[in-house]
Amino acid sequence: MKQFISKINKYLIEHHPTLWNTKVVWMLGASLIIHILFFLFGLITLTNPESLQNRGAENIFFDNGAIFFSMMISVVMLVLWLVFMFKNNAFKNYYPTTAFKLFKQFVLYLIIIFFSITFYFSYNFGLKTYIVNKYPDNITKNEILTANKASVFLSHSLKNYTVDRLVYPKPFDSLHCETEYSKIDLDKPYLDFLGKKYQFYNLRFVSYYDSDKPIHYNVKGYVYYKHKDTTSIYAYKDSVVDVSAYLKSANPNYYNYSKIFYSYDKDDVDYLYSRYEYNPLDDRYGNVSKKQLVQKGNFDLLNRNNPDEIKQLLNSFLQVSKKYRIKTNLDTDSWFNMVYNPTGFEVKHLINNRDYPYKKSYRSNLDRSDFEIYQDKIMTNKFFDSDHLKIVFENLDDIKNKTIIDASIHAFIWIAFAIALLIFCFRVTSLKSVLFTIVSGILLTIFISLVAAAIGFTSRSGGIDFEYFMMYFVLFIASIIIIIGLFGVTKLKKLVGSIFINLTLSGFVAYVLLIMAIITSHQSDACRLKFPDYSERTENCFILLSDLGLWSSLILFVVGIVFTYLYCNTILKWRATPEN
Repeated sequence: MKQFISKINKYLIEHHPTLWNTKVVWMLGASLIIHILFFLFGLITLTNPESLQNRGAENIFFDNGAIFFSMMISVVMLVLWLVFMFKNNAFKNYYPTTAFKLFKQFVLYLIIIFFSITFYFSYNFGLKTYIVNKYPDNITKNEILTANKASVFLSHSLKNYTVDRLVYPKPFDSLHCETEYSKIDLDKPYLDFLGKKYQFYNLRFVSYYDSDKPIHYNVKGYVYYKHKDTTSIYAYKDSVVDVSAYLKSANPNYYNYSKIFYSYDKDDVDYLYSRYEYNPLDDRYGNVSKKQLVQKGNFDLLNRNNPDEIKQLLNSFLQVSKKYRIKTNLDTDSWFNMVYNPTGFEVKHLINNRDYPYKKSYRSNLDRSDFEIYQDKIMTNKFFDSDHLKIVFENLDDIKNKTIIDASIHAFIWIAFAIALLIFCFRVTSLKSVLFTIVSGILLTIFISLVAAAIGFTSRSGGIDFEYFMMYFVLFIASIIIIIGLFGVTKLKKLVGSIFINLTLSGFVAYVLLIMAIITSHQSDACRLKFPDYSERTENCFILLSDLGLWSSLILFVVGIVFTYLYCNTILKWRATPEN
């Protein structure tokens, strides 16, 4: 092995001295091996289905310690690399070189560092590879379909089965059910169950432009609104509808259930507020088109009244739960006996949502409604952990749809760029120059902070736009440094010149970003004056950094690379000046 390494090194030093000096071959080889190991780690991370029951499994790299392991390996690799690389420096020893060779070294530093710190992507690639192959889309979608069909019988809460949840069939698809006692007109038809009253209304809809929309809680009869483009559609209660011809009673039953257990990959979902139904209005109006399909399926299933079909559905659902190791004490027969009430399919038993005992209210019956008392009465000791099954489906969905090379790559690019620049500055100047550069940067920061404090104090009375003043003040100082770094380093003492070289190299990208930020601020202010309404500003104004988004990061990176290449000529000229 030692002979093989010596042979490779000999070939590199004779034919590609820059590659030999930067140790790029060995570093990339080592990085490749470690990337493969992290891929394998990701591949085995979620082999236990119970690990999918923890929310945010797609980010498990940050939760299970892999990030710290990755950081330690990266630090060790880079330190060892620097130790071996710093043994030789042709530039400082005045070996003949060119601007391109200098730039080539910088690029190799950048590549080495980037591949030495990006094990995160290999880990996520392994994670996704396992999930995609272990849980194929067609099987997962069928499991979610089974869960959505069977969830009607997961009677966790009685309120999910009351008549106000009806969105199917007609006319319930277009009615609003009022349940707030103070808003119910007792002189008109309503339904009653254990003191809870339900009154159905027709709805009328009014469209408003965003600039003219009312404050909804001040409008009588307001129910909900949906926003589309620049228009808001408000729904208001109209006239009371007598639904006694359609409903035999207001007793909770399985026909009334309309919740969606899980919407895979966000398909066919009509969103009102959120993915999950935390908002009371969302319980009825969120995802309403999907809920109508769910409720229609429930109606069809219950109307067929086929015990074998229902039992098969319950059994299939429990098999899915067993696959993902969801905690439950349900079995097919006992569950079927609890839910199968063919006369109206009324809800006679409730099932806990977790494996801990149901906490019945300790309040006196005098302090509780008849509805609450009844709910406690029919709650059984059976449980099914629905929340964890939803989290499993969510994790599978998120991991499958996760982009391996996501926006986080920008962070890794800039970390690699910054470290590569630091090493490059050290290689072309000296440790002394780098330290003086750091001290100079700190002193400049202190000076600018003192000026900012002074201007901020004196500008309280007005007359000075503090934000613009500081941006232009920093731009002025940075411009002086950049100009000296570009045109004056050969006229200064060598140490002073090296400080300006380091400041120029490390600060040029920030300088360009500052210019872009100033342009953005002017554009934003001008747009705000021209278009007071926010929606008009988003449509009619071009705001540089906002509209470029992540493209601004790529543009700045390219600018940094190009500038470094061009600046290598200045570095060579500075290096050629005599020591003083």
